Amino acid sequence: MDEILFNILNFEEWRTPVIDPFTNEALLYQISKVYDENQKIIIKGTEFTFNYIKYEYDTVISGQETNPISAERLKKTFGEIVIYTDGVRTQYLVDKARGPAALRILRVINNSDKNKIIEAQSFNITEDFFIWLLSRFMSGSTILDEENSLKINRITGFKGEGSQKQAILSGSGNEIMNMLSSLSFLVEMDVMTEVEARIIRGSETLEIRFYSKNSQLDILVESYTGEYMMLQNEEKTPRVLLNSFIETIPSIMNAYNEDIENDSWTKNSKREFTLGLVDSVREKLNILYPPQNI
Repeated sequence: MDEILFNILNFEEWRTPVIDPFTNEALLYQISKVYDENQKIIIKGTEFTFNYIKYEYDTVISGQETNPISAERLKKTFGEIVIYTDGVRTQYLVDKARGPAALRILRVINNSDKNKIIEAQSFNITEDFFIWLLSRFMSGSTILDEENSLKINRITGFKGEGSQKQAILSGSGNEIMNMLSSLSFLVEMDVMTEVEARIIRGSETLEIRFYSKNSQLDILVESYTGEYMMLQNEEKTPRVLLNSFIETIPSIMNAYNEDIENDSWTKNSKREFTLGLVDSVREKLNILYPPQNI
């Protein structure tokens, strides 16, 4: 990891400045690391070494080379990256993680754009996973990992480009409202683009947004509560992300895969869950609004 960091930070030794065709000046390109010394963190009994990188660079938008307005001529790319290693393999957590943008950024800052040595890893997030998460919540099987006290506390479904909230299910919510939200969730599943889950692990609360497109994930660090919540953002963010991607998310995906392998989650159980939900809503509505004899 030290060699990789050295290469990234000493970009002046290998990078040829890109010239703005309109001003004939070099385009902005800045990279820095947050910690002078690499940090250590222990997760699942393994010690990881990490650092936090901030990057910012400009590129010329194709077709706008002669446009005198810089805001229209140039595209600014910026963000943060967690770089970490267990001593065997070095990996990255990129904030621009949806689609090919993450790989493009990593290849730019590593001088590896031509040989494509950096590859993406993603979780298999599908419609089936969304429904499984919903079924675990509604059936009361909210504990996903008993050993690590990992459980689902709330689920929110979003649809469309505007991330419009479609359904909210809360552990402290009204039962009938949760049922109706679940039905809305299932009916709109074909347009459901994102699912946000509030996960409790021991004394920590984490909100994770799962995207069906490209199987991408967002950790809502600003909503985090727990051991790191009083730290400054530059201290808190990498620690929350590392714990999330090394321990919490793999535990969630492991619970899903185990249910499939154990035949606890099949096409038939999915059908039974859906039909059972419809019957439960009908029964509750009949109690609330009993048929009237005329």
